[in-house]
Amino acid sequence: MNSHPQFEEDLELYELGVLDGDDKAEIETHLAGCSECGAKLGMARRRLALLALAAPPSEPSAEVRSRILESFREKGSERRDEITSVPARPRFRAPVWAWACAGVCLVLLVAAGWLARENARLSRRLAELEQIRQQLDASNLNLRTSAARAQAVLDVLTGPQTIQVELSPAKARPLPHGKAFYNSSKGLLFYTTSLESLPSGRTYELWLIPAEGNPVDAGVFNTDAHGNGQVILPSLPQGLTAKTFAVTIEPEGGVPAPTGPMVLVGPVS
Repeated sequence: MNSHPQFEEDLELYELGVLDGDDKAEIETHLAGCSECGAKLGMARRRLALLALAAPPSEPSAEVRSRILESFREKGSERRDEITSVPARPRFRAPVWAWACAGVCLVLLVAAGWLARENARLSRRLAELEQIRQQLDASNLNLRTSAARAQAVLDVLTGPQTIQVELSPAKARPLPHGKAFYNSSKGLLFYTTSLESLPSGRTYELWLIPAEGNPVDAGVFNTDAHGNGQVILPSLPQGLTAKTFAVTIEPEGGVPAPTGPMVLVGPVS
């Protein structure tokens, strides 16, 4: 059981400077010879320091200010006498204003804790909303890219200057078939059917043969199980006047100039 209950209850009041007279003298005399209560006084001092930091600053009244100054003067001049026992005394009751201040400080501490938790919750929610916004931006970019590509294909197909060229086998019966849509300012679309699949390491390469100059690489392609292949909007110099389109068999990855056999050819009519 605690051997000093009467002093433990009044340590905060003593540190606040609201004790006086015999009550104050008894605590100071006991503290002079009791290391245990001295340690508890230090803990009380730290608790009051935390409450003071949490409470809003205020100017003490003239009466409280006078009592605090008087307490400091008494501590500097009085001498403590040794005492072997402390007689029992009635419990000291703190003034109402002291309990009111402690209550306000407690409310402020609880409010600060609630605000910290609420701020953390709002920060997490903000991070979730930012991630959703980034996902929506990425989806919107993909939609714009797809729409722009679809519009480019439509421009080639419907442009008034677009030419349509039929490609047929160069040296065989016209079973494989190719079709090119070319607009010198908008681009090239090429589709083929019934071309046989090539072995590993070989590929089909499409050529635009201009009215003047060397054949221009228009892209490489392979066929599916039905012999279908395509070249969509390859990178070509603008303004070329096409004379012929042709397809040759080349090494995988393509070559800068045709070297293999020509399997499809179609002159521009």
